[in-house]
Amino acid sequence: MTLPKRFLKPDDFDFPQYFANRDGKKIRYGAAQPKGAKKGTVILTTGYADFTESYFETINDFLDRGYAVWMMDWQGQGGSERYYDNPRIPSPDGPINNIRDLHDFLHNVVKPDRNAPVFLASHSMGGQMALHYLKEHPGDFDGAMLATPFVDIKKMPPVKGALSRVFMEAACKLGLGHKRMSRKNIIRRIKKERTVLKKQEPVRMRLHQYFADINPALKLGDPTFLWIRNMTRRADALRDENVLKSITTPVLFAICEKDALVNNEAIRRAAKLMPNAELTVIKDGYHGLWTERQHIRGAWLDRIDRFLDDRQKAFAAKRRNPPKKPSSGARRKM
Repeated sequence: MTLPKRFLKPDDFDFPQYFANRDGKKIRYGAAQPKGAKKGTVILTTGYADFTESYFETINDFLDRGYAVWMMDWQGQGGSERYYDNPRIPSPDGPINNIRDLHDFLHNVVKPDRNAPVFLASHSMGGQMALHYLKEHPGDFDGAMLATPFVDIKKMPPVKGALSRVFMEAACKLGLGHKRMSRKNIIRRIKKERTVLKKQEPVRMRLHQYFADINPALKLGDPTFLWIRNMTRRADALRDENVLKSITTPVLFAICEKDALVNNEAIRRAAKLMPNAELTVIKDGYHGLWTERQHIRGAWLDRIDRFLDDRQKAFAAKRRNPPKKPSSGARRKM
């Protein structure tokens, strides 16, 4: 299959590059500057088992809009260094260390120009990482665009959900945490989506497999019990109303009506509780929003354009009227 230029590496995208994280592992990334005046910077991250190559079109979208784009592969997946002799096994510490790596990427590698806004964009698993990041590092980003984020797992009947958690914890305590757990049900849902989408967008729907066939080292297998346990614990933290209310960075959430992989109600709840969050509902859309059919992607990008315009205006207003610092000589009231 020959891909149209839109889906190939952008001409000015310096990729691959690498930086070493705190574990000494190589994290793969790429960067590109827009042609003409730069409006700001967008940092892109992915969902589980994904990689930069399948986002080349999205990188082009942001470059066309006048933004510098930096993108990294999460630790232990994509083109970043793996953590086990078996490269298909994900790092169990990913749900925690990803936030640390993103922080180092932003401050030590990207080092964006703070005279223009800086945005974070992600998807699914990366959306959960983003929310924890914004909680832990307020002020690092001027806005975030999160497509179908994994705020919480799909709802289960109470008994089944409780048993699933007990089983997961027990497996980890018994030393089985590094055993991989089958994603048959998830894979079945994904294949069902792809069957529908391939009829309308056969090229875009094969992007992930196309690049994985060229470079099999990009592939990642099923998650382990330990990885799922850690991700579930991180999702549990986002159920805390006070945690969500404390995330003040403006965030644009997108949920898709036909998404069978994440809990849309949890995303709706997060959008209501977070003081500067907005929610858009994409009709007829499935989970993989960044690589959806063109009319679905178009609806998402149109909404992003409005969000970016609003954030640009807010950024400009803040620069015109910066918050006043308290006088150093002011006495504390007794």
